Amino acid sequence: MTTTEATELSAGQLLRQAREQRQLSVADVALQLNLRVNLVQQIEADELDSSMLVTFVRGYLRAYARLVKLPEEQVLSAFEQQNGGTAEPAKPMRTFSNRAEIQATENRFMWITYAMGFILVLMLVLWWWQTAEPAAENSTAQFVAEQLDRAATSTDADASTGDSAAEQSTPAAPTTGDTTGVEPEINAAVTDPELADYSVVDRTSERNSPSSLALETDVITMAFSDNCWIDVLDAEGNRIAYGTKEAGYTMTVTGKAPFVVTLGNPSVVKITLNNKPFDMSSLPAGRVAKFTLAESD
Repeated sequence: MTTTEATELSAGQLLRQAREQRQLSVADVALQLNLRVNLVQQIEADELDSSMLVTFVRGYLRAYARLVKLPEEQVLSAFEQQNGGTAEPAKPMRTFSNRAEIQATENRFMWITYAMGFILVLMLVLWWWQTAEPAAENSTAQFVAEQLDRAATSTDADASTGDSAAEQSTPAAPTTGDTTGVEPEINAAVTDPELADYSVVDRTSERNSPSSLALETDVITMAFSDNCWIDVLDAEGNRIAYGTKEAGYTMTVTGKAPFVVTLGNPSVVKITLNNKPFDMSSLPAGRVAKFTLAESD
């Protein structure tokens, strides 16, 4: 019995034989598979570049086998046996897109931007709150000063009205002799600007007269480096000074200690009581201050 030992063919040899049986040239196969001619020759000669991925080689073999009507499994089996019978595990496909990494970076920058914006808004709110508080206090102090001025003006107006009514109710004294030229002198006296301004002179000037100084023993001197409204009451509750004083003004008032002093801006005022300076360091700067002024024991 004669036996013929069949020689196992490589994948390239199987493909070349099938091509020749179908009477196709290498150029025809390359044209139909859209491959280079030298690549088809390397496949048939089993001389593919070792740096080429096995996945690509298998793809070429499958396409070539379908073209020449060979079973794909037969060609791939011959290829695996030719390469030691071990198939290289398929490598995971790698993506060349960096979109995920870029998006993660953008998200980090976005959160950093939000945090910085929140910090800036918080700083702005704190700054506004710190600047608005003194302004509100100054507005309150100004309102209180205006109310005090209006009350004092109303009191002076009522007193002037009472004096006018008393003068009108007093009968005129009889006059003798020639009255020619008297009426012009009276009109001139009434319209004299110096006499007209006397009604609006600060009460502090009246209390500074020699007779008042002789009766009252305590003297307050206030020097103002900026505009400030004041309200000063003596020990008997009499208001001896009030209103808004301008920068550079020095005021001296007398009364009976202790005094209750209210200042709209105490940091701009220097006070002496009976020629003794009063310590203003304990009073809050930029805020309304109300305190008792008396000589130390």
